[in-house]
Amino acid sequence: MSALSYFSCTTTFFNIARLYKKMESGDRVVRRMITILWLCAGLLASVAFPLQVGSAQAAKSELPIMESDAAVFQVNPHKISAKLNKSTITLDSESFKASPLLRKNGNLYLPIKWLELAHVGKIMKSTKTNSYWVDFSPGHPTTFSNLHFRANSSKLYIEGNGKLTVLEDAQKILPPFMKNNTLYIPVSMLPKMNINYKWSRGTLQLTWNEMSAKVLHPVYTTEAGRITFSSLVEKGYGDVYLMHSMGFGGMTAVSVLKGPETIDKSIKMGNREFSRVEFTVDLRPGPNPLQVHSNDNPSADIVVHRIVKDPSLIPIRYVYDEYKKDIVFNKPTQGYLRVQAGEAIEISGSVITEYIQSQVLGFQLTKFQHGDYQTSGEKTLVQMNENKEFNGSVTINEPGNYLINILSPDVFVGGMTSPYGSMKWAEIAVEVLPKDK
Repeated sequence: MSALSYFSCTTTFFNIARLYKKMESGDRVVRRMITILWLCAGLLASVAFPLQVGSAQAAKSELPIMESDAAVFQVNPHKISAKLNKSTITLDSESFKASPLLRKNGNLYLPIKWLELAHVGKIMKSTKTNSYWVDFSPGHPTTFSNLHFRANSSKLYIEGNGKLTVLEDAQKILPPFMKNNTLYIPVSMLPKMNINYKWSRGTLQLTWNEMSAKVLHPVYTTEAGRITFSSLVEKGYGDVYLMHSMGFGGMTAVSVLKGPETIDKSIKMGNREFSRVEFTVDLRPGPNPLQVHSNDNPSADIVVHRIVKDPSLIPIRYVYDEYKKDIVFNKPTQGYLRVQAGEAIEISGSVITEYIQSQVLGFQLTKFQHGDYQTSGEKTLVQMNENKEFNGSVTINEPGNYLINILSPDVFVGGMTSPYGSMKWAEIAVEVLPKDK
């Protein structure tokens, strides 16, 4: 069995806010959340294929990697040492040519380009706003993703819609200045960038931590309906937890069966300390985008491809089990279909709940691409009859892996301005084959 290669998803937006809105939308929806059980972890019945062999082997030679580890999260310390007016600096014991550290009016200033040399962030210049800014690297956690400076200004700025706005909450800083076509910023404001500094005996030392997420197994292939895997997390990195694709754009942590569960509380490697956390999640047929997520630091993206030999054994997948009380299906009777491109898929059934505010269902197609399920085409609207029965169809013309998302009639979802709206009730996975196959 060979591994299937998929691109990793770099999700920067999550639909958690909308999900929480639904969680708070009345007792009935809250009960659905309460009924979610944290089930015992199943055995890992998958075959793991590490596609990044070089990276995985390098990490295994240095860290206590186990075969079940999908990712490693590390805290990597860095240090810059520099002397006043010297055109070289030492970065992690290696010397580099650089503009010198300067003193002005009794205060220390460093070239902003040092931050780019140290991979803290990329330095950008805007002639339109007459400013420089630091676009911080994902592995360097800060309050703001970027900060703007202007020469001779004691204010910090952020950019929005192509315009600079003064960062009102920030205290005034010593004004940056230009010298030899280089912007110098005050050393005293480095803590705002999550960089510590120390001046002693004519030497400035900067210290900070780079947070890194190394994916060891970006793709898994399994015939099992559930997968368990782990991640190695260094102390100081922060909490990580599992997110899985909603199949409708964005990811959620809800409905993960188990985890994070710490199974190795303390693994010491010299002066470093790690813990191993484990996750278990149910799988839909076909691709399953997952992410071991950190709120503040880099995350690890994984795709688990579930192979199904007999699609007739797969039931329709409901977002919550309680939604089975809201809708029943006559066609199809299974939750995984293999069809040829251009073949119509009939979907029919009945809505059996009384708590609806409209007579129209929706079928929204999403296609697995670029590491997640993305909206494909327009939503199909289906009118119910007086008995709340519906009958419609979806035709998919391009081969690939798809989900047909079954969207409810308008129901109560909470909120002050629009308390009613449609929500995802169920999904049908579809593998579309080329014609004549």
